[in-house]
Amino acid sequence: MSAMSAQWKQWVLKCLLGGTPVQHIINTLSENGFSSDTIRKVLGSNLNSTHKFDVDTDFYQRLAASAVTRNVNARALVSPSELQLYSIENFLSANECDAIVNLSKDRLAPSKLAGASSADNIRTSSTCELAFIDNELVTEIDARIVSTLQLGVGEREVIQAQHYNEGEYYKPHYDFFPPGTSQYIEHCATRGQRSWTCMVYLNDDCSGGHTRFTKLNIAVQPRKGMALFWNNLLANGDPNTNSIHFAEPVLNGHKTVITKWFRTKN
Repeated sequence: MSAMSAQWKQWVLKCLLGGTPVQHIINTLSENGFSSDTIRKVLGSNLNSTHKFDVDTDFYQRLAASAVTRNVNARALVSPSELQLYSIENFLSANECDAIVNLSKDRLAPSKLAGASSADNIRTSSTCELAFIDNELVTEIDARIVSTLQLGVGEREVIQAQHYNEGEYYKPHYDFFPPGTSQYIEHCATRGQRSWTCMVYLNDDCSGGHTRFTKLNIAVQPRKGMALFWNNLLANGDPNTNSIHFAEPVLNGHKTVITKWFRTKN
């Protein structure tokens, strides 16, 4: 996936040849999720070198410098140049994991797929919207995740539990919304792009159900209480396509996880 499709590049060229003001082009590209770095590249010498963007590369560099990257308990699972992907063992205690499983099991509904009319044959799990339950433990876990990243922005995305029965899965997908698409406009106009993801495994008494980062050929086995944190964006603000991941089918038993996403706007 390129940071900008051929169709968008053609639109930019058409605008430049037609005399469209450069600021209008910049505004449109920014509203559609393209980073300042990508906009600079596509406009080239048509953009004043001193132009100031509302959100520039240093913002995304601060996101990439999240506190989890300095956490002594966090282990990098791959080179950060490929993907900022970290695990923290025992992020939740066994009792906390069991409590969330019990809290969510009677509140599950079929998982939805953002920007699609149906999740059929793509995502077959069930979801519990933990954020809408008045529960002290949920509030504490949400705060613990926020504190681990310390991004200072986009922390209000809801916290969920996802449950996978035997045979259930979520096919390879990105957590970010592709810039320049209707999906981006629908989901990011107000809250911004998804940046970091946190996922916590609540049980490991199952087989299968690995989280596989398909481009990196890394499969993470569920471990009760272990958290994964990964950055869906590059340090220049473009989507990191290495973040594509696959919730592999549960072969025996069931799997439950907590998921929380972060955004680039409050």
